[in-house]
Amino acid sequence: MIIHNMMEDAVKDILEKQWGNLSISCYCSECKMDVLAMSLNRLKPHYIRNRAGMMYTKANLMTEQSRATILTAIVESSKVVSAHPCHR
Repeated sequence: MIIHNMMEDAVKDILEKQWGNLSISCYCSECKMDVLAMSLNRLKPHYIRNRAGMMYTKANLMTEQSRATILTAIVESSKVVSAHPCHR
């Protein structure tokens, strides 16, 4: 049995699309992964174990409200990472 957090896919998708638009001091892959991890820690996970669950959860995560919530977490996380990058 495979368990997967669909929130991770949703955050990665939005982060990829918005990465260049974020006001962040560094755009390296390490900072990007820090923003991803911090964003996921701010959001409720959505675990699935089968295809039916994947389709239902994916539909829920594509609503305008869900995408706005995810983008807010990304923006807040990017501010923290920008102020305190781990790779100085």
